[in-house]
Amino acid sequence: MEEIINYIEKSQEIIIQAIGQHFFLFTVSMVFTLMIGFILSLIIINTKNQKIAQGILTMTAAAQSVPSAAVIAIVFLFIGIGVKPAIIALVLYSLVPIIFNTTSGLVSIHPKLIEAGRGMGLTNNQILWKIKIPIAMPVIMAGIRSAATINIGTATVAAIIGGGGLGDLIFMGLKLRRNHVIIIAALLTSIIAIIIDTILYFLEQKVTPKGLKVKI
Repeated sequence: MEEIINYIEKSQEIIIQAIGQHFFLFTVSMVFTLMIGFILSLIIINTKNQKIAQGILTMTAAAQSVPSAAVIAIVFLFIGIGVKPAIIALVLYSLVPIIFNTTSGLVSIHPKLIEAGRGMGLTNNQILWKIKIPIAMPVIMAGIRSAATINIGTATVAAIIGGGGLGDLIFMGLKLRRNHVIIIAALLTSIIAIIIDTILYFLEQKVTPKGLKVKI
């Protein structure tokens, strides 16, 4: 315990910098994950070609079935080291919950609700944004929360290709056999994950229409 306190006191700048890098990796990769995941989900539910839809789902599922270190290693082989490949690896590894939850949420809307929307003169886009997405929001947000947690944890592994973040402290602790450094980095990663998940939970409660809110 004394070693942990001493290290925190002496290495505040290093710790703060690592947290900042970790949060940067998370934020940037999640923005791209959300955009790509939502677009692919719309392609899946709107395409009449089942092979295309199944192909997208298979490829994204395959990316997450592979260990995170392997995904990062593959990205390293094609792109190299640094923040850019780390972000790409995080996007690939975080896509599955977004795509699966968004797709399942949007296709599970009762047909009668869609028919009612059409009867009111709503266009396909209006039905999507005013009916489908609001009703599917709890499922979509559950996917986002899951992806965020996966992203934050995987970002520690991204340090092996120069991504930076709290993973640097973990690997430094392993290399120098300083268990207190590993403990500090692991605890900070867990705290960040809890904070982000809590923020997303309250956001979910805010954007979910009344009557659809579920306490988790």
